[in-house]
This record gives sequence, C-alpha cells and structure tokens, in this order.
Amino acid sequence: MKCRPPRQMLARQTGVTLVELIAFIVVVALLSTGLIATFTSAMRSTPESGEITHALQIAQERMELILAYKKSKGFTALIDPCTLALPPAQCTSFPSGFNAPTVAIVNNWNGNTEYKTITVDVTGRQAITLTAVVANY
Repeated sequence: MKCRPPRQMLARQTGVTLVELIAFIVVVALLSTGLIATFTSAMRSTPESGEITHALQIAQERMELILAYKKSKGFTALIDPCTLALPPAQCTSFPSGFNAPTVAIVNNWNGNTEYKTITVDVTGRQAITLTAVVANY
C-alpha cells in the first residue's frame, strides 16, 4: 500500500508563474536602462585620460627643470629657468590646448627660510597643480 499525501497538500504547490517572471524581467530591464543612461551621461563629462596625462607631464617637466637648476646653482639661486634670458627649449612648446605653466616659489615654508615651496600650475584642457618643498642641503 502506497502512502499518498492528502489532497490539501497537492493544491499548495509553490513556484513562480510565467506572468510574474515576465514582470520581473521588464522591471529589471527598465532599471538597467536607466542606470546605463546615467553612467553614459556621467562618462561624457569626465576628462579624457590623455588630457590629464599631458597636463601632468607638462607640470612634471617644469618641476624637474626647476629642481635641476637648484641642483646646479644651489639653494639660494633657486628660480624658474624659463624666466632666464635664454630659456631651455622645454619652456617654449606645449601641446595644443595647454597654456604655459605658472610657477610660484615661496622663499620660506612655515616661517623657516631653510625650506622653499615650489608650485607649478598647468591650465588649459585640464588643470593640474604640483607642489614640492625643497630644503637647503
């Protein structure tokens, strides 16, 4: 004799109907479309990595020129070599869309004259600022 479940148990089957499944797929599709549209519009307004790299390279090049000049002439003669009468070739050419970097050299750092702060700002397609603190050693 086989034991069968009562008739009430057979009527209580659980699961997902086809209508519920289709409704779920439609809701997920609408949400994902909205998310993709939001991310796409956000990505259009972000800067290109190439522009950021160019701005950073310009700023680093100027900073390295200044630090090399400090190494050759000494701490007391620390200036931007691009302000000299015969500036290096790197001071005159920049990628299109970028301005010449502006340099600020502050002769003391936190009131101590043994340190100088060098700030290089690049503007144009992208804006980058590099800052270095150099010591009299």
